[in-house]
Amino acid sequence: MKLAYLMLLCAMSAQAAAACMFTSNVTPFAADTSSLVDNAGIPAPEVEASSLTRGIGGGATCDSLGFMSIQLKWPRGSDYDLDEIGFEYRVVGGDAPAGMLPEAVVVAPVSGRRVEHQFTWQDVPAGEQKPLYLQLEVGAVTRDRQRGAPARVTVHAPGS
Repeated sequence: MKLAYLMLLCAMSAQAAAACMFTSNVTPFAADTSSLVDNAGIPAPEVEASSLTRGIGGGATCDSLGFMSIQLKWPRGSDYDLDEIGFEYRVVGGDAPAGMLPEAVVVAPVSGRRVEHQFTWQDVPAGEQKPLYLQLEVGAVTRDRQRGAPARVTVHAPGS
């Protein structure tokens, strides 16, 4: 009987170790953003870089994940500091895979005037991937329900 319990405990540990532990660095913005008012006086963020990597569908636990990174720089002269705002992402061209982009306004760790948003999603198996081409808008959102001008980001990845 003790051997059966020991085997059960070992099997549970192996399953837990097999789960992919990578998560996105974005968290929900701590403010009520249910109704936003557009404010052209809030600048658009500057997009410094973007990258998209498709899942490879290998045997490792995180191989099925797709990764997207958007690096932003907050312009000087704004009435808001970067740690006082969140960012809203909207797809304006193409079809984003399910679960790729958050539906809520998000924040991530800030470094001076820069922030990087890292997104993950369960990608389809490598043999079934079609080319991915997305046009996104990303704009600042303030705690007092103001939405700034958006910046455009284009990301793409070939199919397999």
